[in-house]
Order: sequence, then C-alpha cells, then structure tokens
Amino acid sequence: MALATLAVACSLSFGLLAGLSQNKPPSFSAAETEKIQRVLQAIETVQQAQQESGRRSLRSLTLTESELNAYIAYRIVTDPLDLLQELQLKLLDDNRLEGKAVFDLRQENLPSFIPKVAPVFFAASFRVEAGRIFFSFHKIFLGTQELATDFVSEMIKAIAVAHNAAAEGLDRSYELPFGLKDIKSKKGLAIFYY
Repeated sequence: MALATLAVACSLSFGLLAGLSQNKPPSFSAAETEKIQRVLQAIETVQQAQQESGRRSLRSLTLTESELNAYIAYRIVTDPLDLLQELQLKLLDDNRLEGKAVFDLRQENLPSFIPKVAPVFFAASFRVEAGRIFFSFHKIFLGTQELATDFVSEMIKAIAVAHNAAAEGLDRSYELPFGLKDIKSKKGLAIFYY
C-alpha cells in the first residue's frame, strides 16, 4: 500500500514522469491514447518552462481526472510498480481525493484474512508545502471492510522492510519534481502550478 501512496504522489505531482517516449502506448484505445498524450505534452511544457532564463510569473496547467487515470494506467503497463496492478483516482474539491488501488499480494507473508489480490479504496487529502506534497489518509477499505489507518501504516512498514526499503508508513511526503511549485484539486480536475 506504500506503492498506492507513491502512485498517488506520482500521478498528482508528475513524479516519475520525465524522459518518457512519445510513442503510442501499447493496448490503449485511441481516446485513451489521446488523454495520455495530453499528459505527456503537459510534462514537456513544464520541462520547457524550466529551460527559460530569468524570472517569470507562475503559470498553471489543468489536467482532467480521466487524463490522469489514463496516464496512470499507461505507467502501470509501461513501468510496472511492484505489487500495484491498478490505480484510479477521483479528484475532489479542496485538495481531496478518493481512489481505488488493486494490489497483487501473493508473494507477501501477510495474515490470512488479507486477500492475495487486494482491492483497496481510500479517501485522502493533500497539501503542498516547501516543495513537498504531503498526504493524509482519512479512510481506507480493504474491499468493504474499513481498516484503521494506523494498522495499514504498520502493514506498509512491514512490507517495505521485507523488500529492503525504508520503513515508512502512509502519512509521508514526496518531493515535487523540479519545476512544480504547487498542486490544487477541484472536482474532476488537477491544477499544476509551475
């Protein structure tokens, strides 16, 4: 589930976005490909703005929820993250979001009540401060069963340790990629300031 946190951060902050091919994504419809290309063009716009010399005023660009979800699906196919099979976001007003992540936990040594393919639903909020995006998870469900966020955070730490990663839980922050200054959400939209 740390990967869901990471995937959320990636999708909202252009993390892991640099250096992508402009080739047509595999196995995507024309409409999905168009949405993915829109995100790739937005990434290029931000990168080009960073090449400009001198001071400039803050600019923004807006991406739709469906564009971000198409891009996330593309990234899961082209650059898979361990355990994560699917991630979909629902963007809400006031920097809130809801989502669904599906994890393949067949290789993990977890309690028997946790399904091997686990659909996780979550509600979270985020804020940007000092070049970092901070997430706060309010509700987490494994299927229809609500889980305490502290319990989930401890499970994430245990999985991370088993994978020789830093033992970090749910409520952590991620550095914004170079060039992004702020992120806001409105219903169905993400606004990126650069």
